[in-house]
Amino acid sequence: MINNKKTNVVCEILNYNDAETVFRLVEKIKNYSIFSSILIVDNASSDDSFSRLKERYQDNNKIVIQQTSRNGGYGYGNNYGIKYAYKKMDADYIVLSNPDVLFSNEMVQKLLDEMISKKAAVVAGTQRVNGKPIRTPAWKIPTAMQWTLIETKLWKYAAKQYYYDPKMFNQRDLQVDCVHGAMFLLDPKKFLDVGGYDEDMFLFGEETVLGYKLRAKGYKSFLLNNVYYDHEGSTSIKKSFNSTIKQDKITHNSKLIYMKHCLKISSTKLLFYKLVLNSIITKKKLKSYLHKE
Repeated sequence: MINNKKTNVVCEILNYNDAETVFRLVEKIKNYSIFSSILIVDNASSDDSFSRLKERYQDNNKIVIQQTSRNGGYGYGNNYGIKYAYKKMDADYIVLSNPDVLFSNEMVQKLLDEMISKKAAVVAGTQRVNGKPIRTPAWKIPTAMQWTLIETKLWKYAAKQYYYDPKMFNQRDLQVDCVHGAMFLLDPKKFLDVGGYDEDMFLFGEETVLGYKLRAKGYKSFLLNNVYYDHEGSTSIKKSFNSTIKQDKITHNSKLIYMKHCLKISSTKLLFYKLVLNSIITKKKLKSYLHKE
């Protein structure tokens, strides 16, 4: 095991109107030896989350509570937290974690060992839902066509180019383009060097943009296939956006931002993909309406 006695690892947790879920995670990890500090960033919650978080942990020197000036979305809130942890807390590495996950001290240590040995920008474990590893713990950077077709009846065609061969996940570790953002370890210097998350994206798709930016800069991301964390499945998101149609609208907007900012596609092609994505929403609305009838 790599000696990390002098390594400053901070766990950053982003909260929005979900203090109870944050409490559960923090109570689980607050005594983990791997973490020098835990940073909770309240993303301008509209409820009393911030005051409750401050009251609960005001006497714990290991836990730092910060609040953003506005709810600018997932990318905005996490960019704020990562900058704060790096510049104000001198973090060498940061575990970025959703509140609705569970992981062990040993799991983070394995991510850290991999990070140091591979000089990586990002290292993630394999996500489990309901105790079972998910089928796609990592994916390739998509083209505009692939990311659009994945939501249509032609998804099988797109999936062949978009996803890795499942057999590759039998390896101990795997260099990949993109990993799930629910929980992973990052090098804040490299993360900030590429500009962090795209703050024009409010929610969904941020991991793909980050993967694109890291690869374009020559930085590496790795997935550990024999290391796991458990994810309840967007608990906080469902509380804020309980409609799948609303979630789809946000997702589609993020995809269009990716196409524009990263892939630099023309305005004509962007309009085409926008029309296709809008047609998907229209079809879902019609089905929902007919079902109510």
